[in-house]
Amino acid sequence: MKFHRQVDFVNVAIRRGAKGGLLSLILLVLFWPAYLSAQEAVPAAAGQGYEAISADNMEAILSFLASDELEGRGTAQRGLQIAAKFLASQYTLAGYGPAPGQRSMLQTFFVLESKLVPATSISVNLNEYGSKISRQYVLHTDFYIRGQGTQSFNIEAPVAFAGYGITASESGYDDYKGLKAQGKILLFLSGRPKFVKPGAAARPGRRGGSARVAAAEKAGAVAIITIATRSIPEQMARYRRFLGRPSYSLQNAERSLPRFTVSAEVANEILAAGGLSVEALKEKIDASEKPGSFVVKNATMTLDVRINTEPKKTQNVVAYLEGSDPELKSEVVAFGAHYDHVGISEDGTIYNGADDDGSGTTGILEIARAFAGNPERPKRSLLFISHTGEERGLLGSRYYTENPLIPLESTVTMLNVDMIGRNEDNEVYVIGSDFISTELHDIGEEANQVVGLTLDYKYNTL
Repeated sequence: MKFHRQVDFVNVAIRRGAKGGLLSLILLVLFWPAYLSAQEAVPAAAGQGYEAISADNMEAILSFLASDELEGRGTAQRGLQIAAKFLASQYTLAGYGPAPGQRSMLQTFFVLESKLVPATSISVNLNEYGSKISRQYVLHTDFYIRGQGTQSFNIEAPVAFAGYGITASESGYDDYKGLKAQGKILLFLSGRPKFVKPGAAARPGRRGGSARVAAAEKAGAVAIITIATRSIPEQMARYRRFLGRPSYSLQNAERSLPRFTVSAEVANEILAAGGLSVEALKEKIDASEKPGSFVVKNATMTLDVRINTEPKKTQNVVAYLEGSDPELKSEVVAFGAHYDHVGISEDGTIYNGADDDGSGTTGILEIARAFAGNPERPKRSLLFISHTGEERGLLGSRYYTENPLIPLESTVTMLNVDMIGRNEDNEVYVIGSDFISTELHDIGEEANQVVGLTLDYKYNTL
């Protein structure tokens, strides 16, 4: 029933407004860089392809992609392999071929599938009255881990309490000021102080990670531990379907900083050596509006993380249509959507992914059909990329960027389509246009005058 409700929801969205949205993209590419005049009718050169756009076609394709038989299209899983071959066949039937120099539309590569071994544990080591006392804690009962990487590791290091782990220059607040964090395991409070405005310390860091992770890496920390605001079993009940799944990474990916979440009881065990507690430290920071960071004396932690890793083959689907201009056809306009979803949970639930992003995958395939159905091809060549592994860390788009089939300097723009079913009637959320390219923003606005959609920019932020 969940599958059918989700598909019906997206089908309604497709029938309400997708044709206009797809037309805007077609006009944008076909007539770029010549702007369209206000309220111009559908140009004859685009008319045949426009008329071929069909909600029935999209419903049929989406119903297959989001069917139980494709098992949620998990990265490197059987259902995704079937989806890849299906998409390649559909692009071939529409008149597309592989990128120049390629023999197949499938851009295959390997990812590393990593599974956390239940024997993974953490220990708090206290020096009390000249004796070392070690207490071991249990995975998914006392703590959980994210960003564990692909290799087992065992780290024993001193601990530093680093407040909220943020730097907010606007408030003059810096949890790292005066703290010797090099080689330490950093213990963080969740959230932010009451006196720091939301977003004041939320700029993304290296590789798109959070500001806290970036700051901890820069300070030389060996791991991050965040103190949970709720009990770990309670959080596990909510997040188990995510945390219990294997993680995936590219084979050459940099190791990220290990990130743990522990219960308040574990954190208080660490802090007890100094006669402190989580609540006392939080109240002190909020009352004084000053950081309270320090190295915890007489305490270390041991992080014993055990991981099984296996390489798995997966693929992007890349379809190409040559442009009509002898000179400009060496340049490409790319369309993208990720065709993977999250697969099957441990309890057998299939997450069909009709909206995210079966809808976008279906949308760009229909755009491709429309272009191929027009007697007049665009001057530039077109590239349609169905990415894999986006739900697992933007793996497919990162792999293509690092291994492009068309030089990136020849790719004049990339238009990504995600979750068509999230739009309201005749509305499109536009993200990235004006701060990536003001010219692209203007072209989109001009192209939209033909169909009159509502272009909603409320998510258009960095």
